[in-house]
Amino acid sequence: MRLADPATLALVEAGNRIDLLRLDESDGSTTPVAESALVLQVTGSDDPTTGGLLLALAPDEAERAVAGPGQSFAVLIRPD
Repeated sequence: MRLADPATLALVEAGNRIDLLRLDESDGSTTPVAESALVLQVTGSDDPTTGGLLLALAPDEAERAVAGPGQSFAVLIRPD
């Protein structure tokens, strides 16, 4: 999962729960993709331009987690 703001990777850790939102750059809208998704792994946090998130998602959430042209993702880290 690639994020709209790659610097966010420095804030996310494996074991966190996050809400995943898909951002549509054409109109600025957001679409909820997953709620309280478990972060399994954060890759490339030392180089956010190549990093991403590995998430545990239900099949329907995984289908919504595919970004098309002009779309990216944002996360909200849920408190413990």
